[in-house]
Amino acid sequence: MKGMLDFLEKAGLVRQDTSPEPTAPPSPATDSTALAPDLVAPNASTAASAPTGAGMPLNLDAIYANGGVAPAVYPAERLLRLVDGLSAMDEATRLMAIKAMDAADESWSIEDPLADAAAKVNALAAHSQQLQQNLQALQAESQTRLNAVAARQEQVVGDIRKQIAELESLVSRELTRAAQETATQEAQLNAAKDQTARELGEIAQVSQRLQGLALQFGAPPTSKE
Repeated sequence: MKGMLDFLEKAGLVRQDTSPEPTAPPSPATDSTALAPDLVAPNASTAASAPTGAGMPLNLDAIYANGGVAPAVYPAERLLRLVDGLSAMDEATRLMAIKAMDAADESWSIEDPLADAAAKVNALAAHSQQLQQNLQALQAESQTRLNAVAARQEQVVGDIRKQIAELESLVSRELTRAAQETATQEAQLNAAKDQTARELGEIAQVSQRLQGLALQFGAPPTSKE
């Protein structure tokens, strides 16, 4: 096991913890315990800190806690980092190396991260289902509100158009009545003008004839005392 770990370290795939211990030198089993978490892998931070798009970051810890995922002796993310650290190996060699590490370290078993991964997958599936249900509920609520807005708009616009139609009818009736009254007044005025013109003509004729008598028979006699 020690020779394999030395080989992995020379290849740049692992980094052994060589810091001195205050007590006796660790046993081989303890050595392998310190090796697994020190594997160098790109982006070794957990996915819990990775943002999901432009919105709020996905809080994996909260999702796992709500899903009842218990803390694992060897978390699945740790095994993922180990796999990433050995990505330069072919799959068969990588699997053999991980099994060798598992066999050399009694503090964890490959079943630990696998069980942790299965529990977390179930928690993520439950959270995904909850997200979909929340979205469906929001869509239903939004559709209900949109229907209410459309119904209110139709009602209000219909009432306004009805009022406009009634006002236009009132305008039309008022225009018609005003036109009729105007025509009546104009006709009456014209008739009065005609009547006045005829009477004035007759008066002029009568007055002219009466004045003609004075011209024919002289001035009217004065009254005797």
